[in-house]
Amino acid sequence: MQKKTRYLTRRSFIAAGSALAALPLLQAPAARALGRSTRVDIRSYRPDVDVIQAFNRAFAEGDVVDVPAEVVCENINTGIIIPPGKTLRIAGALKGNGRGRFALQDGCRVIGEGGSLYNICLDVRGSDCVISGVSMSGYGPVAQIFIGGKDNSAALRNLTIDRITVSNANYAILRQGFHNALDGVRITNGRFSDLQGDAIEWNVAVNDNNILISDHVIDNIDCTNGKTNWGIGIGLAGSTYDNGYPEHQAVKNFVVANITGSRCRQLVHVENGKHFIIRNITAKDITPDYSKKAGIDNATVAIYGCDNFVIANVNMVNSAGMLIGYGVIKGNYLSIPQNFTLSDIHLDNTATPARLRGIQISSGNTPSFVSLINLELKRASLELHNKPQHLFMRNIRVMQDASRGPALSMNFDLRKDVRGKFMAREDTLLSMVDISAVNESGQYSVDIDRVDQQTVNASRINFHLPGK
Repeated sequence: MQKKTRYLTRRSFIAAGSALAALPLLQAPAARALGRSTRVDIRSYRPDVDVIQAFNRAFAEGDVVDVPAEVVCENINTGIIIPPGKTLRIAGALKGNGRGRFALQDGCRVIGEGGSLYNICLDVRGSDCVISGVSMSGYGPVAQIFIGGKDNSAALRNLTIDRITVSNANYAILRQGFHNALDGVRITNGRFSDLQGDAIEWNVAVNDNNILISDHVIDNIDCTNGKTNWGIGIGLAGSTYDNGYPEHQAVKNFVVANITGSRCRQLVHVENGKHFIIRNITAKDITPDYSKKAGIDNATVAIYGCDNFVIANVNMVNSAGMLIGYGVIKGNYLSIPQNFTLSDIHLDNTATPARLRGIQISSGNTPSFVSLINLELKRASLELHNKPQHLFMRNIRVMQDASRGPALSMNFDLRKDVRGKFMAREDTLLSMVDISAVNESGQYSVDIDRVDQQTVNASRINFHLPGK
């Protein structure tokens, strides 16, 4: 990296990915003539003799290059440029040693028709690209699909990645977004399993907009190679934390939806984000048994220093729940989450003996609001830390074993804590309706340090508020 660390999140640029981004693109052959549409078979170009030359000649002469089902193209160990507007159709197999890549320029398509890629990276460098139906594997490349580049003038648009399968690899999809912009991304219907790195990592993507990540199945993301911050299901990150939440430093305008995840340390992760939605998440076995040395928190959903977001319809079984926490760099508390809603959240840890995180929320600032609606936690705790300006709690049921602490903790008073700088102090409101927090015997189980909000409305709660 040549940029100073102030541009990086705690999950910094991946060195190999940045090195890949620095590789130059070769000049592409001239664009095809208007109306011409030819389809060629890679076998006509003798890939068994020189596979690189074979693909270069095939793309020069055809608009669609076919790799038939019975064909295996080996020794793809360097870069191959797909010219603008051309298509690679894979029914057979493409193999390399980890250094090979196909670079997609404007309008390129890589379509899998039962075929596979092994130790080959698809390197997205253009707009209107499509990657669909491919199966990918191999620990050679850092990422199976890399989206980056260092051309500051590049404003990419309309990337579609659909129905891909990635297994036995490092990262599946890696975006390094600091140097350029990408508007309009659809990553859908993927299956990711047995990975060392993240299934989808959208890193320092402060210039990107309109991102949809949906309908994925993620299983067994387990970093055992000693890499720090590897091993997350889906991660998105902005740059440096700032409690003012400036747009140019945040990853923003994205939706993560319809995700089924199991056997990983952390399923969905957002750092320094704003204007986003996470919804329809189903999780099981999200525990510290995975990626033990990666240095990441154990949580189904982990949010750090974010603004203006919604998390809805999350169902977790035998899993660590949610961590919504401060933006912290090297022990310095730089930001606190604000302006968000959690609704329809269910966590059931009755069948696991492990002591796992419930839902831990830190929030504050003025102006700000936090809304917690329809939460049900079994053998798990709900912990609130610091004080937002307006806190709304509706229809919440929490049960935690007495031996593991209170079911509901509310720590509003941080006047003697360095994090107290984020406490709201003006026009504060606490509204609680239909709240039950009990231990396994049905007795109320609550720990609240101080309630000094200027307006307090509470009804149908099974405990007393201090001083009220």
